[in-house]
Amino acid sequence: MQTPVFANHKARASKLVPVKIIRAVGIGLFMMASWPSCWGQDGTTIGVSLCDLYQRPEQYAGKMIRVRGGSVSSLDIEDSLHDSQPEQCPAYMHIIVVFPDQVKPTPAFTLVRDNSYEKLHKALHYHGPIHIDATYEGRFDAAFVWHDRKRIRLSQDSEKGYGKKHNCDGRIVLRRVSDVWADPLLRK
Repeated sequence: MQTPVFANHKARASKLVPVKIIRAVGIGLFMMASWPSCWGQDGTTIGVSLCDLYQRPEQYAGKMIRVRGGSVSSLDIEDSLHDSQPEQCPAYMHIIVVFPDQVKPTPAFTLVRDNSYEKLHKALHYHGPIHIDATYEGRFDAAFVWHDRKRIRLSQDSEKGYGKKHNCDGRIVLRRVSDVWADPLLRK
């Protein structure tokens, strides 16, 4: 008489339990590593103004934001160079936009290299001064904010600052750029 296939299922099931647990833990770790919401971001991008970032940098630090800003021949965002009327803001930050490959550790997202990115790239390599206005989307990092002409550190854990000489108060690690407008400046 042959033993039924399921007669020994309890013994087999007890051997498979550790395998199932290891598999479940592995899947959970993979999801945590690849899903931004596990890092405190829910996967959505928050639309903000530059003044919002200046006034409440702690609220947006580490989150994916979308902001419109202007610059001249660089990725140093200035609200006074923005194509819409800047609002009066009691705080200020010098914010720079950086590419993901310039940040350590490398972020989990990659740069979208579409037509808007190509337009920005072309403007950044223009042979003369050029006004660039764009909507930048990426992770916001903040180290300092200016209030009443004083540079205030946001936390003891924050960076020395961003940029080559650490003179920038915040940065946007770029994931996507859109609505790029570039206009060469006339030389006198």
